[in-house]
Amino acid sequence: MQFPRSWYPLCCSHEVKRGAVISVQALGQQLAVFRTVLGKPAAVKAQCCHIGADLSNGWVTGERLICPLHMWAFDTQGQCQDIPCQQEIPKRVRQNALPCVERYGLIYGFFGDSIDFNLPGYSETGQFITSSPLIIDFAAPYEMAGANSFDEQHLATVHRRQVINGQKIMSDSSEHFAIEYQAKVCGHTLYDKILHLIGKKQVHMRLDCRGGNLLFFSHLGTSNRMIISLLPIDDQHSRAFISTLLPQAKNKLFWPLQYMAALILNRFTMMFVQQDVKALQGINFKFINVLAEADATMIKWYQYWKQLPRYEFSCSSKK
Repeated sequence: MQFPRSWYPLCCSHEVKRGAVISVQALGQQLAVFRTVLGKPAAVKAQCCHIGADLSNGWVTGERLICPLHMWAFDTQGQCQDIPCQQEIPKRVRQNALPCVERYGLIYGFFGDSIDFNLPGYSETGQFITSSPLIIDFAAPYEMAGANSFDEQHLATVHRRQVINGQKIMSDSSEHFAIEYQAKVCGHTLYDKILHLIGKKQVHMRLDCRGGNLLFFSHLGTSNRMIISLLPIDDQHSRAFISTLLPQAKNKLFWPLQYMAALILNRFTMMFVQQDVKALQGINFKFINVLAEADATMIKWYQYWKQLPRYEFSCSSKK
């Protein structure tokens, strides 16, 4: 299956201990995600390039993943490093692999034959305290969640936000799309009532999308930041990893309190996000009767997403 070349969240960091391997359904296939004895995360296609054994049933020895069927050993780049019954290792014998990094409590893998851009972050200097990610599965194409985030009609009717003076659209590269806007909080949900209680009758938001699946929400004028990392499980099922970030205090004594605050804010934000999840379930994403003005921002996001370069795994053992 083809998907845009980007960094995709595969699982939470805590799910993969040192020397362990787990099975992850992602990007239309099964992956074996493992962590070496030295702590390096890695991800390879689970079906062994020899005769198809499931590598997620294997084990880790040092910095290599061992196939359970014939004990072939693969490194973190998917290259076969040892065949017990043969000294010579054909160069073509390798697993499709995703370069991996860890950030925001997640293991991300880049889906592409080379890394096009580094895993993005916020432009502010300094470190952040990150909440444990909340995970939501939904039965819809992952790009629908991206389009929904830029849907001004949805923002006005479901979330009851009245945009003031329109939305400003920005982009700094082909893999980037962003909007900034101010809006009145007109809703009456518990989330909205709490905003009113703390004096937030108007919000100033910026939303940056990178690679078509990484959504960075900034509540401008506050220190609150949120990241939604989208993973296509297949073409009709998706997973969202949601994390809240707060600027790290200089005094380490405050870090546990900040972590608790980030957890609370993340739960608080879920009140807002749950409305989206309910609306997205089972959707068949098609532009049928679009409105040139009301759907303008969403249409521009979709055009951005469609032009992103695609990638798919090739056969593991090319001659």
